[in-house]
Amino acid sequence: MDILLYIISAIFAASLGYMLIASYCVLKFKRRLSSLSSQSQECPGVTLYKPLHGLDYGLKQNLLSFCLQDYPEFQIIFGVSDADDPAISVVRDIMAERPDIDMELVINNISNGNNPKISNLINMDRVAKYDFLIISDSDMRVEPDYINRVIAGFDSDQAGLVTCLYKATPAPGLASNLGAMFINQWFTPSSLIPATFGGLQHCFGATMAIHRNVLTEIGGLEALVGNLADDYTLGRLVREAGYKVRLASVAVENIVEETGLKSLMLHELRWARTIRSVEPLGFLSTFITDTIPLGILLSLLTWLAGHGWAPVTAPLALAIFARILLLFSTKVTFSSKHPVSIWIIPVRDLLSLFVRLSCFTGRTVNWRNSALSVDKGGEINTPVSRSKVDNEYEKNAVPESPVL
Repeated sequence: MDILLYIISAIFAASLGYMLIASYCVLKFKRRLSSLSSQSQECPGVTLYKPLHGLDYGLKQNLLSFCLQDYPEFQIIFGVSDADDPAISVVRDIMAERPDIDMELVINNISNGNNPKISNLINMDRVAKYDFLIISDSDMRVEPDYINRVIAGFDSDQAGLVTCLYKATPAPGLASNLGAMFINQWFTPSSLIPATFGGLQHCFGATMAIHRNVLTEIGGLEALVGNLADDYTLGRLVREAGYKVRLASVAVENIVEETGLKSLMLHELRWARTIRSVEPLGFLSTFITDTIPLGILLSLLTWLAGHGWAPVTAPLALAIFARILLLFSTKVTFSSKHPVSIWIIPVRDLLSLFVRLSCFTGRTVNWRNSALSVDKGGEINTPVSRSKVDNEYEKNAVPESPVL
């Protein structure tokens, strides 16, 4: 018992250290966000890619934010692979409202590989006008200085790829709030640690900006079409070509909508299994972020070892304090519009642990209602049936969350 207690104590101490470091990195990034020097002095032409599939929550407002850029010369390409996609009507409304913006709508059902998003991008790429290319997901919303700050990331010949962090704004509902908390309290702080102390090894789907020459050098979009972790793979290929991945001094807004806990679980299970496929050792290290579950475990072991009341309660109290510290650090830095109840923090911590454990039960993931099997390195295997995902999920089923 004593040996186990020492081991868990050491892991818990490392988890507390992680929380303190993450809080420091988040607060340090706040200065970069407010820096005017992070804006580009040069304004080359830019092509924005917006691959679409279905109606995201607030889709029109998301897409319109890219039309309102304070930037002299840019083109926006919207792309869908289905002529009946409901996103088409939203795009056409925007094109009618903003005829002053250079926009293209590409409707093309030709499949270029197993990754639906990259396949769509390959079809869209044929009408691109400019050499600076910015790819961003459809559930992102940006400020008018977005393009300017992204292009500022190409401040040297070594910069081959520029990416952005993102902050989450939830749609109404408990599941959406839990999903937004994962991004704001787990993903974003953990991403800032390597960006602060070392260098980014990959990029994020929120923004992937690259020059045409670099993209051609690494094999074009076709080099990504067989891999579900296209952002990770793009970053790896750029680094292998001798360039650096830079983090732009801007955080885009991710509008998070989850219809229930099942939707949330499938979404986060896809993230977890994708990360595990490309970075298995790195994925194991994510358990250090489960501060509250570790605090509960250490408190339980301390109680079983017969220690006093104060040593039993101390680990859980320290875990909650560290979590609250990180919560307020992210709120101050990213100016969250939605308050987060303190009580939801341990719920989110336990849910994250459950997702990570469930990750080891299979390799099937759900992407936009399509079922894919992910192999080592993020490679997409033969797509599987819809029922296989549902059946696998039912093994770890949780009740649907109420709408608040």
